[in-house]
Amino acid sequence: MEPTKTLLALRGIPGSGKTSLAKAISITNTAPIFSIDSYFEDEVGDYHFDYKKNHLAYKDCETKTKQALELGIPFVIVDNTFTLDWELEPYIRLANEFEYQLHVVTVENRHGGKNVHQIPEEQIEKMKSKYQVVL
Repeated sequence: MEPTKTLLALRGIPGSGKTSLAKAISITNTAPIFSIDSYFEDEVGDYHFDYKKNHLAYKDCETKTKQALELGIPFVIVDNTFTLDWELEPYIRLANEFEYQLHVVTVENRHGGKNVHQIPEEQIEKMKSKYQVVL
């Protein structure tokens, strides 16, 4: 039986722990992690968000994920909010195109985590109200 290739999409509101979970999973299997946030990080890891470049960050994350799947990397992680279906759709298409099993995991903020990207609470509340879960 051929091993299954996996694309893991971690989703949740800012501060839920997506990035921490992605890093913990990656440690055990060296899976690459792709996220929109990484587009806004400089060489030393400082975060500098620019709303005008958000569309570029989405495209960059999708492109890097596609490159990893083209290479056949067996386990790939994408760490984004994915609050709306359209944000997840490109990854569903990529998983189908490259024959990866897609797992979408919602990370809940039960630990009281705070977002580290200075996103206003008002914006987070808007994200929560739009959040879509498919069971």
